[in-house]
Amino acid sequence: MYMKERKELMKKGIKRKNHFRPFRFETITNYLLFPTLMVLLMNLFYLDWPRNPFISFVGSIIFWYLFAETSFKRSDYFKLHRTYRYVVFTVITLGILLNAAFSYFISPNYSVSLSPIFLCVTILTILIGYEEGLASGLYLAFMTTTVNSFSIEDFVVLSVVALFSALLTRRILRRIHIARAGFEVGAIFLSLRVVYYIFNMKFNMMDLTFSFLNPVISSIIAVGIIPYIEYVSRIYSDVGLLELGNLSHPLLKELSMNAPGTYYHSVAIANLAEAAAEMIGVNAVLARVASYFHDIGKTRRPQYFTENQRDINPHDGLTPSMSSLVINEHVKLGVELARKYRLPLLVEDVIREHHGTRVKKYFYHKAKNFGEANIENFKYPGPKPQFKESGIIMLADSVEAAFKSLKDPSLGKIKELVEDIVNGIYNERQLDQSGLNLSDLEEIIDAFTRVLVNTSQSRIEYPREKVEKVVISDENRNRKPNSKDNQS
Repeated sequence: MYMKERKELMKKGIKRKNHFRPFRFETITNYLLFPTLMVLLMNLFYLDWPRNPFISFVGSIIFWYLFAETSFKRSDYFKLHRTYRYVVFTVITLGILLNAAFSYFISPNYSVSLSPIFLCVTILTILIGYEEGLASGLYLAFMTTTVNSFSIEDFVVLSVVALFSALLTRRILRRIHIARAGFEVGAIFLSLRVVYYIFNMKFNMMDLTFSFLNPVISSIIAVGIIPYIEYVSRIYSDVGLLELGNLSHPLLKELSMNAPGTYYHSVAIANLAEAAAEMIGVNAVLARVASYFHDIGKTRRPQYFTENQRDINPHDGLTPSMSSLVINEHVKLGVELARKYRLPLLVEDVIREHHGTRVKKYFYHKAKNFGEANIENFKYPGPKPQFKESGIIMLADSVEAAFKSLKDPSLGKIKELVEDIVNGIYNERQLDQSGLNLSDLEEIIDAFTRVLVNTSQSRIEYPREKVEKVVISDENRNRKPNSKDNQS
């Protein structure tokens, strides 16, 4: 069905890979200066060069590239916002400084058991992702071994701790789960150290105690520090997103009061987007919460949008080009509100991208009757969706709006409607930069269809019984009885 399109996408992918990217100074910072600085910070309190400077500097650069930079390249979020990289830099620097301080002020013998790997991996996994958290943990594991002459045993132990830290803290939806992960990783860390001491025929109870308590205490610190990082960086964990999306946020309350039609439209889109995100394996929490906030800009002039209109359409008194400007304003205002209330960066992106650069066809065709034929005046400002969740919300927005006009919805009609909307947006090239492929679109169509079919199910009509009126409205209370009322 989509063979031609698949071949075209493959050709585009080949061209994109061979595309020449100009050299930028930040490349030196990312690949060379930062890992070099980490080696110097590791020896900050000693005020001396590392024991094996060549291995330390070269190893730091190589491990940083193999683990961290490789995982960053695969993330769309790092391409969109440099804030993600700044957060990683900050957390890694914090980990290196803590490691150096513990080694200097306590003892290098406890550098492994006191290494803040769990703290750093947990923060980065929860805020950014599993792969980025694990990669950063492996880099920290190598840097910790520089204190004890590059011990392979220490590197293996810390790598295992980093792996379980990332596994047990990914997809966290409740803060208590962070504390539970701390106890579990503490038990694993303790077990690894016990095995290590058994093979070496010696025991150090202080080291074993630190091994268990380190992740436990780090989990408490992580619970307390993550909300501050979220607020400053506007990179939110799933827990933070759920707190924003509990419908009691001031922006959502204002939307429900001033633009109730838009509010219920956003809730319906959230159901569609969440189901589609789960189907293709992307962040369903982000898809739901971003759907709630995607139209918050409509709180200023809600009467200019169809879902909030009753009898009067204010666009009847405006020229088509002026109507287009008024419609565009809700995107600009939404971005301003997102920044004012420090909503997540990705939610702000969705607000800006959920219409892409599509044409407002109703006003464009209306303008052609008045002799206005410049299609550029009737496009949304964009940009097009830049990541999968944003593309899903664009599709859900159009599908939900079209579904309202569908009469006598059946499975066949609903699926045909959804396919037409998705194929139309795809053919408009609005999804080219979203990362959604044709296989994803087929699954999204199935998810949308299933949700809409379930919401359109009719219920049986219950038999009506005679009920004594207890509550009477003011209108009926003040109405004079007519002859029929007297006869009754």
